[in-house]
Amino acid sequence: MFVPDLEESVSLFTSLACISIMAILFGRKTAGTKLETLNYARGLVVGLYLVSWAFSIVATMLIQSNNFNLLSCRLSIFSCISMYALSKIIIYLFLMEKVYVVSDVGVTRFHSFLYRVNVVLMTPYVGVVILMIVYKVANLEEDGKCYIGLLRPGALPLILYDIFMSIWLTFLFLRPLVSSTSLLQGPSKGKLRDVARRTLIGSLVAMFLSSANIFTLVYFNGRERGLICMTSCIVDVTLNAITIHWVTNRGGRLLGSERSKGGRKGGSNSQSGPHYGDGSDKQIAPLESHISVIVESYVEEFHQLHYGTGTTNYGGGTNYGVGMNSMSHY
Repeated sequence: MFVPDLEESVSLFTSLACISIMAILFGRKTAGTKLETLNYARGLVVGLYLVSWAFSIVATMLIQSNNFNLLSCRLSIFSCISMYALSKIIIYLFLMEKVYVVSDVGVTRFHSFLYRVNVVLMTPYVGVVILMIVYKVANLEEDGKCYIGLLRPGALPLILYDIFMSIWLTFLFLRPLVSSTSLLQGPSKGKLRDVARRTLIGSLVAMFLSSANIFTLVYFNGRERGLICMTSCIVDVTLNAITIHWVTNRGGRLLGSERSKGGRKGGSNSQSGPHYGDGSDKQIAPLESHISVIVESYVEEFHQLHYGTGTTNYGGGTNYGVGMNSMSHY
């Protein structure tokens, strides 16, 4: 009778725990959300949850069939590479979207020079994935145990690219929030400090987790037991998803207070400024969309001060609301 060893038991328990965590995060993020109101930015977050959840399920099945099974061993490293790469792409797109929110108000994505630069900077990731595939390792030992991993030529470019993109995109997001000439600066600019702090912490945590995971592969030089490698990848993508959830899940209390303030202002003087307390705003912006609502309030405030209106057109007749509402709500 087959009796699993300690490593197999721990790997199975960890995988099942990660599946449960991802199901909980997905439920919390999509609770009360209608499909027709799911926009691009929020869709990226939900997509990350789905990819992480699917990877956890696939990895759990492969972990249980790794021993004496060369096909399962090879599928393990391919699933690690593909699902891990897909989750990182989603995270990069999410960070790009946050940069776009605060940097290019009133400009569509592909009319934004900075957004197009970031898209171009993502293209080398194709080469990184190819190197991972070329320098993968998947072998069965005489005792039937599967060993998978990446050789250094495949692992080191992945580490360097992830560090570069994480630092670059985080810098681009923080730059407008601290610039004295930014459109987002105003009497209440301190409201964005919590968003900036969480984004910085989240980016550092995600970069540290991914780097530690890949450094492990470099250390073992492609000689890590398959179920341990798979489990570490599952934990990596799950913790990344938890970090993104934490970064985007600040809106309940903050946005609620903003709406209540807006509602009081609206009650005393309907023309005094923007507020977010009506029913239509709740349909468009769920409680977790704090970043975009705060940014929109700054844009509205800027227009009130300089133009006396909240719907001023930017060059070419582009209304700022199109640029913001099409991508903003996390």
